[in-house]
Amino acid sequence: MYDNPGMPGTPEPIIILDGDLASLVALACASDEAVSIGSGRTPGPCAIAWIPSMFGDSQRDRSGACDRQIALYNARRLSKSEIDETFVVPQNRPAETPMLMAALAHAAAQGSSRVVWPAHPGRPEDEAAINLDLASSIIDRSLLVEQLARLDAGPEASGATIETPHADLTDRQLAELAADLSVPVKTLWWWGGQSDEAQRQRDRWLGLFRETGLWKPAETVVSGRA
Repeated sequence: MYDNPGMPGTPEPIIILDGDLASLVALACASDEAVSIGSGRTPGPCAIAWIPSMFGDSQRDRSGACDRQIALYNARRLSKSEIDETFVVPQNRPAETPMLMAALAHAAAQGSSRVVWPAHPGRPEDEAAINLDLASSIIDRSLLVEQLARLDAGPEASGATIETPHADLTDRQLAELAADLSVPVKTLWWWGGQSDEAQRQRDRWLGLFRETGLWKPAETVVSGRA
């Protein structure tokens, strides 16, 4: 699922966090990898967490959720830098390509060999299926951006790889993986949120959380709602 180079002194990966389930699972996997015997990982934080500024009205809630997750899993939040100043979300255009380019620039600056992009192509209307077009886009975009970054860096640069560990998982499979890892779902950005977007996420995930044991119905998510 996640690459494990097994080389002495392997630096921690950069994980793109958004406060949602897929990135929380990626952080939990990085934590497990960091403490596994023979991983070759350097001592210290399990990962470098980067939270891109591209989430509009939910940015503050996501950032706060990510901070809680980072603390729980002993990761390190990437400080703002000039790279973030050059990362601009295009208007009316997909932001994933410039986001990945910025993540690779951060990897180069931090000496990291891996960027983990936990993009997830699940379909909210069908927990057992994936959006095939989105899955293909996730894989193709990561490979093409990685190749472009290497071309720009020149022949002497080794460059970082972009991993997409959730690119073939359905919602149910992702929830089951989250249950195996016992991730703290109450740290998700939408847990207890009042926005329409937060409610949509609860509608999407809480049934699966109940079925996998991640959440018990007796627990209160939002006052007045079960």
